[in-house]
Amino acid sequence: MKEFDGEKLLVLGGFNLSCDIVLRAQKMGAYVIVADYNPDVPAKQIADQFELVSATDVEALVELAKKESVKGVTTGFVDILLQPCLDVCQRLGLPCYMTPKMIEVSTNKIAFKEECNRYGVPVPQTYFIGEVVPEEVYERITYPVFVKPLDASGSRGAEICHNKKELDEFFPIAVGYSPTKNAIIEDYLTGREFLMNYVAQDGEFRMVSMFDRYASSDRGSALNYANLAVGPSREVDYYLDEVEGNVVKMFRSLGFKDGLFFLQGYTDGHKVTFYEMGCRLGGSYYELENKCIGIDPVNMIIRHALTGKMAEDFNTIPVRVGHYKNIGVCVNYLLIPGEETIAKINGVEEIERMPSFVADEKRQFEGDHYVSRIADWPVLSVYLAVDDLNQMIRDVNYMNTVFTVFNKDGKSLLKEKFNPELLKTLR
Repeated sequence: MKEFDGEKLLVLGGFNLSCDIVLRAQKMGAYVIVADYNPDVPAKQIADQFELVSATDVEALVELAKKESVKGVTTGFVDILLQPCLDVCQRLGLPCYMTPKMIEVSTNKIAFKEECNRYGVPVPQTYFIGEVVPEEVYERITYPVFVKPLDASGSRGAEICHNKKELDEFFPIAVGYSPTKNAIIEDYLTGREFLMNYVAQDGEFRMVSMFDRYASSDRGSALNYANLAVGPSREVDYYLDEVEGNVVKMFRSLGFKDGLFFLQGYTDGHKVTFYEMGCRLGGSYYELENKCIGIDPVNMIIRHALTGKMAEDFNTIPVRVGHYKNIGVCVNYLLIPGEETIAKINGVEEIERMPSFVADEKRQFEGDHYVSRIADWPVLSVYLAVDDLNQMIRDVNYMNTVFTVFNKDGKSLLKEKFNPELLKTLR
């Protein structure tokens, strides 16, 4: 007997990353129903059942769940589906780790900063929030500043501004991405960007990963995707010893008890500053968390949806589990902006035969046509587990050599690949 043999799980959203939830739930024995308004989503092909229902239509989802005798409802990866998931679960009396406060702090940057300030969790200075920047605000600004929508996710509409001209150009763009038509101007943080993940059960919290994110020399910073991410972070011990206490105190004081959390920020020597958090699965490091420490957050949210518990033995997870004995590596290969058609992708099979290979995520395929003006358009993400820095450098160099993407004219469609030799000084 598998853990959830025959029990029905409703997954909201059938996009590419949702396939990981579907496949893991099926391995755990669940019968998986996917709901999405788009009849062509990838998860439709692997789900046990697909329903053409919008993942934000609470009334229709409740009726579907009742009709199919669903035992659990879950989602992941996108903020817009968090509230519908919570609403559906509350209507049906089913477990849901999310709370209204969790969603508010995760999706409203001002609410997040206010709570951080209240509990001594460091965040950047804010200069302005609104729709149009008043002239007097310019007198207070120290450039560079970071401009972003108040309540959008996924780094959409976020830009670094080095002067008034750039601020005037990008602030209206950020406003355009905000559902409430408000953008924020705050200090641009310097240092090394990091992303950390937490899991929680019954008010106990475990930081399961802290990854440093690196961008190639042709990019000012990593927005949605770093070119290379390495965990554990070089500042993991400083964070655990000096900062984590206030973060956990904040979580507990806000009533957070169960679920997933991620925090993003910058570290510069012995200083950590946060700029964002989330309470959902991110599309980044759960494969490496599973490989390096044996904790799979995807399995955890499935289990919680069906039982109300993230894990049977949560308290056995060591407090410093996020300090890995080996090294987790994520490499993202990004496409050049523009309008192109991918004619040939080489090297994936060679990468998948590497001893350090853990998993990959194929985001674009031969024959795909894309139109993009951004520099964060990935074609392939690769996850490795290595023993030391030297092995990481060798393996990433090998991947950089064998992996290529071309259009029909033989033009490379890849942006600059990260040079792992730089890690000898950066790490």
